[in-house]
Amino acid sequence: MSPLSLVGVSHKNGALEARERLAVVSAQRVFDELRREGVREAVILSTCNRFEVYLFDEKERARGWAVELLERVSGGAVREQAYLMEGDAAVAHLFSVASGLESLVVGETEILGQVKTAYEQAKAAGMTGKRSNVMFQRALFTGKKVRNDTAIAVGPTSVATVAVQLAESIFGSLAKSEVLILGAGAMAELTARHMLSKKVAKLTISNRTWERGRALAESLRAASLPWEQFESGLESADIVIASTGSDRPVVRRQAVAAAMTRRAGRSLFLIDIAMPRDVEETVHGLDHVYLYRLQDLEAIVARNLSARGGEIAAARALAGAKARELGAWLKSLAAGQELSLKHSDAANG
Repeated sequence: MSPLSLVGVSHKNGALEARERLAVVSAQRVFDELRREGVREAVILSTCNRFEVYLFDEKERARGWAVELLERVSGGAVREQAYLMEGDAAVAHLFSVASGLESLVVGETEILGQVKTAYEQAKAAGMTGKRSNVMFQRALFTGKKVRNDTAIAVGPTSVATVAVQLAESIFGSLAKSEVLILGAGAMAELTARHMLSKKVAKLTISNRTWERGRALAESLRAASLPWEQFESGLESADIVIASTGSDRPVVRRQAVAAAMTRRAGRSLFLIDIAMPRDVEETVHGLDHVYLYRLQDLEAIVARNLSARGGEIAAARALAGAKARELGAWLKSLAAGQELSLKHSDAANG
């Protein structure tokens, strides 16, 4: 049995409710639970589409113990949706994730930064060692190499770009559209920049922290709206893109219904790219209101995939080869006959 294990839930197999519960679980809480279990080497990767725990554990345990840990920290059942991998399979999965091959939008660039952040967070918490340090450094290197050596990142390569593509498919030109963005984080900023590149008629940003929202708006020459007033922005916007870090919906059915009474029958399109969700599901039942969620972006993603089949195959082959190198190194380390890894391939982290 390999000491390396992976337990996770992702957009590919996890119900939305389970992913929402895990999305608000702090890495520190998981680290504390793992330490109590005697685990001293682990990295937690938490994004809007996945929650994964990579750990090295020397103890002989029941196979499902890590799933029980996820259920404990999230306060709900995930057993039917969680995946468990060990040894080479776990390494291959990590390298594939870092290369953007497991993302909702294949080839996205954001995941590489998220993997780096997860690794640095674990390192700062004292939860990494030689094996996890080398494994994650090599995964980061591989993710960069895949993007440099293949064209996997050509075309729409993030949830933000696909959200904008969805808006274009609805409106055609966005030149006459007013857009309200809720949030001022990395995804919200990326979405705002893509919207500006489409020369929207007006872009407004509203964020729960006023200074951060205003600073982003000023840097983009967009309008800013205090969070306490964002519901008034629902009256004039054609498109609302929600991407906050709230642990509960911020766009309520009641507020949307009130705004619609003053829109004279004009349709409102809500695109929710947050995890947990920002928009109450029930708004979809209101007349002239159309809600699109992360899973609704999959049709656009499928079209993009079909156009990049050859590059995806090349990226998988490269990521797989690098994963096998790392897998062989881990086995040699366990056997006390450590193989060398090429210094020129070392990741700079």
